[in-house]
Amino acid sequence: MMHVFVYHVNQSYMKKTGLCLIITLFSFGAPGQTLRWNYPCKPGTECWNALTSVEERQNACQITGIELNTLSTEELLLITMEHPFFRSYIAHDSPLEGLGFALEDFNGYLEFKRRPDAMKALREVYFREDFSKLQSMPDSAEMGAYSLKWIGLELIMSDEALLTQMSSHEKIDFLKRWHRQLLVKQNYRDVFGGISDATSAYIFYQLMRSLGFGILESYFKPESIKPFQDRLVMTDIRQVEMLLDKFAEYVRNH
Repeated sequence: MMHVFVYHVNQSYMKKTGLCLIITLFSFGAPGQTLRWNYPCKPGTECWNALTSVEERQNACQITGIELNTLSTEELLLITMEHPFFRSYIAHDSPLEGLGFALEDFNGYLEFKRRPDAMKALREVYFREDFSKLQSMPDSAEMGAYSLKWIGLELIMSDEALLTQMSSHEKIDFLKRWHRQLLVKQNYRDVFGGISDATSAYIFYQLMRSLGFGILESYFKPESIKPFQDRLVMTDIRQVEMLLDKFAEYVRNH
């Protein structure tokens, strides 16, 4: 099976203008999903092809014609996940920075992050997803588009401000449910790739720190932790392996 992407430790940033190919390849709609607002200008349309820069295309993706406050928090999240640039985080060596660029100034995402129930909506959308549906997908292109979308949602969930919307009790329950999803995804590691494991490890690390446990700090030097801590960039794969082992141990003990 074709690997959809490889998460390189020292991958160079791709130029902004190089994102267009990736966006065109991976911008698929959500089958069977009806949103009250959809992007009228998207890859493959004459409107999109007439635009000549990433900035113009970002501007064309803004939600218009409907008041943002009339959209539920979940609707805003689902609309964000269909953003034509949503999967372009793979063009960066830091997926966190890549997602930040992809959704930069997008009014739907900014409104979503302002909602006090943003993390609740993220949990509900993510935990009701059945990743085993990959088995019924006809080809690697569809599988790739699917995995990139859900990893993108995981990257959103790693936002520290959103994680703080949960109480300590909710964080523990969240980690248990997250680990169950992780085990399912690991059955499809050739599709989800190392970046999904790294994102799961990163979220576990973030939540453990918020609960008063510094796992990596006990074993690694600060300078080797910082790229992972600040940018989700792996300079030492042992950090991710350790976090995933500690994650499994934590779930077993709670």
